[in-house]
Amino acid sequence: MRALVLILTLLLPLTVKAGELNNLILLALKNSKEIEKAKTDYRISDLLYREAVSSYFPTVNLFYRRTSLTDVPTYSFSLPGLPPAAFSLFSSSYYQFGVKLSQPLFTGGQITFSVKLREKQKKATYYLFKETVNRVVLTVKKDYYSLLKAKASVETARAYLKAAEKHYRDVKAFFDEGIVPRRDLLEAEVKLRDAEEKLTYAESIYRVALEKLKTDIGLPDLTFSPKGELRYEPVKLKLGELLKTAYSTRPLLKYAQMVKRAADEGVKLSASAFSPKLLMGIDYQKTDQYPGETYSSTAVSFTLNFSLFEGGKRFFEIEKAREERRKAEISLKDLKDKVRLQVVSAYTRLLSAAARVKTAQSQVKEAEELLRDSRERYREHVGTSTEVVDAIAYLYSARNSLNSALADYNTALSELEFAVGKPLLRGGR
Repeated sequence: MRALVLILTLLLPLTVKAGELNNLILLALKNSKEIEKAKTDYRISDLLYREAVSSYFPTVNLFYRRTSLTDVPTYSFSLPGLPPAAFSLFSSSYYQFGVKLSQPLFTGGQITFSVKLREKQKKATYYLFKETVNRVVLTVKKDYYSLLKAKASVETARAYLKAAEKHYRDVKAFFDEGIVPRRDLLEAEVKLRDAEEKLTYAESIYRVALEKLKTDIGLPDLTFSPKGELRYEPVKLKLGELLKTAYSTRPLLKYAQMVKRAADEGVKLSASAFSPKLLMGIDYQKTDQYPGETYSSTAVSFTLNFSLFEGGKRFFEIEKAREERRKAEISLKDLKDKVRLQVVSAYTRLLSAAARVKTAQSQVKEAEELLRDSRERYREHVGTSTEVVDAIAYLYSARNSLNSALADYNTALSELEFAVGKPLLRGGR
C-alpha cells in the first residue's frame, strides 16, 4: 500500500512541483484520517478479491473421532461337542480418521463471475482512494492560498500603518509650525488609529488561517510560517477540452464506471444460481472399529447438484441485482452531471479571477502613483490632508483587492484541476 501512496503522490495535480506547498501536501498524505480510512477500504476490497479467487482451489477437510460404546451387539454359536462361543462384529472403543477433498469442476460461472465482481469492486475502491487523496490535496491547497492571502493582508495592513504614521508625522510637523489647521492633525490621527485596527484584525485572520491549515494537515502542533507568495501564472484553457478530459480522467467517474461494471457481473452471478453444479470428491477413511486389522478405504465421487425449486429465491436475487445495476447507471449519470458542473464553475471562477487580477494590478499602480502625487502636493501646500488620507486608503483597498484576486485565481485553478482530475499546464504551454 505504501507503493500505491507513492505512485499517487507522483501523479498528484499539484500547482507546484516542489517547495513549500508540496511539503505540506506530503505531510497531509501521511497524517490524513480520510486517507487512512480509504486505504483500509482498499485493503478490505483486495482481501475480498483474493477470497473469491480462492474458490477455484479445492477444499480439504481432516477429521479424527474417538468413540467409546457402553455396549456392543454380540453373537454366539456352538459346535457339536464344544461349549458355546461369543463374538462381536464391532469394537467397544475405536477411532475414525479421514481426509476429504472437494474440487468444483463446473459451477455455471458462479466462481468466475464472483471473481470478476470482486475485481471490479477492488478497482472501484482504488479510484475512490485516489479521489480521496485528490480531495485532501485540494483542501491543503485552499488552506495554503487562504493563508498566503491572510499573510499578504497583514503585510498590506503594515504598509497601510506605515503610510499613516508617516503622514501623521508630516502633519504633526506642519501643525507644530502653525502651517496646517488642527483638523488636518485630527484627520491624520483618525487614519492612524484605523490602520492600527486593521493590522490587528488582519493578524487575527492570519492566525485562524494558520490553525486551519495545520488542523487539516493533521499536525495541530506543527511549527510553520509561510514563505511563499501569491502569484499569477496564466493558463490557456478551453472548456470543451476540459470537460472531455474530466470525463476520461476524473477518479470519481472511473469509480462510478467500475461500480456499474461490478453490478453487471452481479447480475451474471445471480443468474448462475440456475446452473447445475458438478463437484469431484476424494474421500479417504481409516478406522479400527472392526476386529482384526485396521480398515482403510478410498472413494472417488462425482456429484451433480441441480436445484429445482427454492421458493422463488433465485428470481428475487436476479431482480435485486438488476435493480443494483440500474442504481449504478443512475449514479454514473448523476456524477457525470456533477463533474460537469464542477468543471464549468471552476472554469468560470478562474476567468473571473484572472480578469480581476489584471484590473487590480492596474489599480495598485494607479494608487501608488496617486499617493506619491498627493504627498508631494501636500508638502508643497497645494494639496489637502484629505487627499493624502484618501490616497492611502485607496492604495490599501487596491492591494487587498489584488491579494483577494490572486488567492481566488489560485484557488479556482486548484479546484479546476481537482474537477478535471489532472494537472494543467502553466504559462499557456
